[in-house]
Amino acid sequence: MRTHRQLAVYQSILQVLHEPGCPLCKFLKEYQAARLQKRSESETHRLCNFHAWGLAAVQDAPAAAQVFIRILSEPELNANGNQACDVCNEVTAEKDLRIRELATCLHRPAVADWLRKEAVLCIPHATKLRRHVPLGLVSRIDTIVQNCREQLKEELDQLRHEPGTDRSGWGALGRVAEFLVSQRGLRV
Repeated sequence: MRTHRQLAVYQSILQVLHEPGCPLCKFLKEYQAARLQKRSESETHRLCNFHAWGLAAVQDAPAAAQVFIRILSEPELNANGNQACDVCNEVTAEKDLRIRELATCLHRPAVADWLRKEAVLCIPHATKLRRHVPLGLVSRIDTIVQNCREQLKEELDQLRHEPGTDRSGWGALGRVAEFLVSQRGLRV
């Protein structure tokens, strides 16, 4: 996350279907970054470790200072470790919305074509999506995950047997991590 990074503003999960990787990860990563960059003091009461550091990294210093002053001024809001982070709550709500959106659009020809030809889903998002689709599509999601798994295993096998340290396939390690647990910096 970088200060003043130009963010893609997505309105629908359908806008990211043809981009590399899991579309839910892509959408939510941009959503999370935008929420951190545009955070106001009035909407922020609790931040987890990750989002406190994220806010400090991406927001203008004066605006971030205002947010942190508010949080420091209300210690009772942060004293209870059981209270959820405001940003985590927003990302979770958006994730649920986008999973339902994708599930309801799977019958559209363009989305059905994406499912057959180029779909990529990380395991956490595929697992959540499975809960929202008709039984007939669950096996398609399982096939997508299995295809990703097999492709990544092949890439890892090639990497493992490639001599030397100047390996061209090191990106496979990041793709495997994303497949297993979602994109870096995104809590699913």
